[in-house]
Amino acid sequence: MNSHFLNGHYRILKLLNDGEKGKTYLVEDVNLPGSQFLVKQLSPPSSNPQTLIILRRLFASKAATLEKLGQEHDKIQKLIAYFEEDEEFYIVQEFIPGNPLSDEIIQDQTLREDQVINLLTEILEILVIVHSYGMIHRDIKPTNIIRRESDKKLVLVNLGTSNEAITNTVENREYMPIEQVNGNLKYNSDIYALGIVAIAALLGLPANEISNLRSQKNRLTGEIVWRNKNLKVNRKLAKIINKMVRFDYRKRYQYATEVLDDLKKLKNVEHEQQKQDQKKLLLVLTGVAGCIALGIGAWQLRLPKAVSDAQQKLYQEGLNKYEAGNYEGAVEDFNQAIELDPQNALAYNKRGDAYYRLGDYEQAQADSSQAILLNPQDANAYFDRGFAFSELGKYKEAIADYTEAIKLNSENAYAYYGRGLARAQVKDNKGAIGDFSKAIALKPQYTEAYLQRGILRRRLRQRLGAIQDFDTVIKINPSDAKAYYQRGLTQSINKQKYAALKDYTDAININPKYIEAYLNRGDVYSDLGDKLEATEDYNTILQIDPKFVAAYIHRGIHRFSFGDYKGAIEDYTEALKLDPNNVAAYNNRGNAYLELGNKKAANQDYSRAIAINANNALAYYNRGVIRTKQKNKQGAIADFKKAAKLFQQQGEQDSYQDAQREIAILQNNFGSVPTTRPKSGKREKN
Repeated sequence: MNSHFLNGHYRILKLLNDGEKGKTYLVEDVNLPGSQFLVKQLSPPSSNPQTLIILRRLFASKAATLEKLGQEHDKIQKLIAYFEEDEEFYIVQEFIPGNPLSDEIIQDQTLREDQVINLLTEILEILVIVHSYGMIHRDIKPTNIIRRESDKKLVLVNLGTSNEAITNTVENREYMPIEQVNGNLKYNSDIYALGIVAIAALLGLPANEISNLRSQKNRLTGEIVWRNKNLKVNRKLAKIINKMVRFDYRKRYQYATEVLDDLKKLKNVEHEQQKQDQKKLLLVLTGVAGCIALGIGAWQLRLPKAVSDAQQKLYQEGLNKYEAGNYEGAVEDFNQAIELDPQNALAYNKRGDAYYRLGDYEQAQADSSQAILLNPQDANAYFDRGFAFSELGKYKEAIADYTEAIKLNSENAYAYYGRGLARAQVKDNKGAIGDFSKAIALKPQYTEAYLQRGILRRRLRQRLGAIQDFDTVIKINPSDAKAYYQRGLTQSINKQKYAALKDYTDAININPKYIEAYLNRGDVYSDLGDKLEATEDYNTILQIDPKFVAAYIHRGIHRFSFGDYKGAIEDYTEALKLDPNNVAAYNNRGNAYLELGNKKAANQDYSRAIAINANNALAYYNRGVIRTKQKNKQGAIADFKKAAKLFQQQGEQDSYQDAQREIAILQNNFGSVPTTRPKSGKREKN
């Protein structure tokens, strides 16, 4: 082993790790005697030549960025070089003498609050730099944070981007938020993982105990409940950590700089705040006791103060429960605060937020309305009510509220984004694009706004602009699987099938469970005549989700295309077992029955499709084909006329012409069936 060389000049000194994703070696560069580095071998998931070409492109691009990042910042592990050997990818990294943070987080030995604050501050400062390069670490955990021996500073190692480009997986998912597991990676996915590390440090939880922490979730909201009676943590620090680990990334801190700002405020006011909290509690107790003891005159003097302090205490307790994910408990506290002070607009506002998280959008809307009534200048209340209206499908009302929020705070990019989504729902496409553009102008790194603008541009056939938007998302975040997928859809529409294949494959490499990407890649393979590749993609979907109806329908269409009509019927039948009212499955199964000569079964399926959806033009057209074969001239003409009318209304000009042609043939020469008539009906996808 010691005599083996990698890339001709890296002599292996020791095998440090032999995992599923690859091996890690301690090596010496023989050209630089005495120098030690880490070399990681990254095994690609497939040896398919096309896949390897895509992986090489991704690997080289991302590794080059990592190399530049490490060279410019000394608290980020340096990437020295990268190379490929025998279809295996390798990265050469700086070897950092020191101890991982996992050595400091030991069972039942908690770190002090000031140590945790310093830990958070150091790593967040590094993340600000990493994110500014458009990169996401992906795998923040104690073993990837090294306390450097030379200066005792924390160094972030193993930036996961190059690893992910090749392997698609992260070995330890315990620190990962749900959106990362689902392939919807965000910058604040790193913030979530760091928040979990902070909780582990405060509780004294080693890595093998993190799964227990993740299981302690609020039953209704899914938020982690980590604070207990035995753990005394500064309320403001707990609030910061709770916001770091929110289940919904939209409710989490969006940027590392935001967390740093709150930590800085905490450091500045920590001791003074503790004194103020003690005074507030004392005032509540003495004020209430005094009101009971004194007469009516004194009551009038002391009651307002006592009530005010009591309701403030309840409001703060409600906020704490809200931040901890206990939304039902928060509602109870806000209820009591409102009973003591019915004019408390903030309590209505936050209770509305809690109801929103509990899925009670009607009550969320009602509370936001009351908050607005009490304080018409509260931009956040309009913003919140806009979200509630959107969830209730009241898009016009949502637009009005977002507009009011923007009037009160014209710098709120999220309000423009929300209004853009609502405007898109009511087909105000121009207004929606304007809102997404404004959100981007306010937040140039706002990838979701670029993504939604790109989707809308594609729908409006502004395909070049759409591709530019998706390109921008990928530039900002090269690991955004959705951007590759959406660009692939646009390439497909542009008939750029091989470009679409590359994009779908990139999306799948980033998120191996991206069902929609498999589905569309399978369709492109099918169109190109790549029978085995298409079948493999549809089969993969059904391995991931055996109840995904569209996969059966698309595989059925694929089987039909190369003459496996019985196999197609099996797939459509499976789809109908899962969704008995699926018009596409009936329509397409009718086509397969027709090819097998079973006109009766075909006619029944087309008629069922029409019974489910009387406006399904394809079913009328296909039943017209059957009736023509059955010599039912009047019935066939009636079906083709209905199909033609519906095609015309739907803007399907080619299909409209097909139906008109069939009508002309039947009316002029019913006895002969021209060879141009399709052998079977038109197919339909979900």
